[in-house]
Amino acid sequence: MRPKCLVNQIVSLMVLAGLAPSAVHSKAATPTAPSRPSIEGTYELRERVMANGTILRPPSIAALYTLIKGRLSLNLFIRNADGSTSSESSIGRYTLAADKYCEWIEYTTRKDLDKPGITNEAPAVTDHCARVTVKDGRFNFAPPGEGVEVSFGSEGFTAKIGGEFVDYWKKIR
Repeated sequence: MRPKCLVNQIVSLMVLAGLAPSAVHSKAATPTAPSRPSIEGTYELRERVMANGTILRPPSIAALYTLIKGRLSLNLFIRNADGSTSSESSIGRYTLAADKYCEWIEYTTRKDLDKPGITNEAPAVTDHCARVTVKDGRFNFAPPGEGVEVSFGSEGFTAKIGGEFVDYWKKIR
């Protein structure tokens, strides 16, 4: 085997194995573009702290919330003190920019949440968008029509309905 061929084979193997230095890694001081704001992921409701101090945890309350590529899905179940359940299942779309969150509920079923009975009507909204503020690395906004204030961070988010409760959600994926 000729020495030049052997060198070419070794370099080829190093490239395939990821051992050869790349042009990307050789530019240590290259600034990166700012990342787009993101709340994407799947979140699990860990607990709800009621205004009176009562703490609800599974199995008294359970929920999953997924936000992926502009689509959202929420499933929430609450076991009431009398043994009945309240629930919501919603599917929709959303957009998030550095200064604006917009949401459109395409389908929802709510049972004994806002009012007694079952409804397929999403909350009425006059504007599908809400202002976003960023503080301490958290995205803060009030999704339209829900009366809730949310604060998203890397670990998860909180959802608060003033004077009623605060929900603590953990990012699981």
